[in-house]
Amino acid sequence: MKILLVDDHKIIRDVLGRFIVEYVTANLDQANNGIEAINLIKQEKYDLVISDINMPKMDGVQLMKAIHEYDPELKVIALSMMDDTVSIKKMLQAGASGYVLKEGNTQELIKAIEEVLKGNNYFSPVVQERIMQSVIDGSKAHKNVKLSKRELEVLKLIFDEKSNNEIADELFISLRTVEAHKHNVMEKTGSKNMASLVKFAIREKLFDDMFY
Repeated sequence: MKILLVDDHKIIRDVLGRFIVEYVTANLDQANNGIEAINLIKQEKYDLVISDINMPKMDGVQLMKAIHEYDPELKVIALSMMDDTVSIKKMLQAGASGYVLKEGNTQELIKAIEEVLKGNNYFSPVVQERIMQSVIDGSKAHKNVKLSKRELEVLKLIFDEKSNNEIADELFISLRTVEAHKHNVMEKTGSKNMASLVKFAIREKLFDDMFY
């Protein structure tokens, strides 16, 4: 397996690089910015790119777009200090499969790598909260997606990775009612899981303050 780590801070690349190689058993290359990264991507075959967002010459969003133009199947995880809604939405819209905050622990990054390589998405808890709030705000105004107050409550707990039993306990409703609400949410949005729900939110512009 081959991973490309893109960050304009060498110490971060070196420290994280050693950690990733040890725990994931991968060959790892480094790039200082998006331009260096896309040049390497055109020369080598990578399984995964882990990229910062705020970089000189070509930032993470521009890199994400360049990657998808060159190789739409290449998975990218955003690794950033930036937890603002706009940065998150830009990377998700550009096609990132994961978004991990640098303030988190290194084990979270390993989990993100494992999930994304399996074909899943991974978002840090704070990122999930930002996505969730935008989906809620957007669904209220979206003419084709009208979720009830209870469905929105269940949806929030889904994003918090609560089990059906935990949702039932927290909302003081039966397990069967939880399952019904989850079914309704997925039915109304045409989603199968949180990852497809995020994709739906981007496609339908449920991110109410997205820069279109």
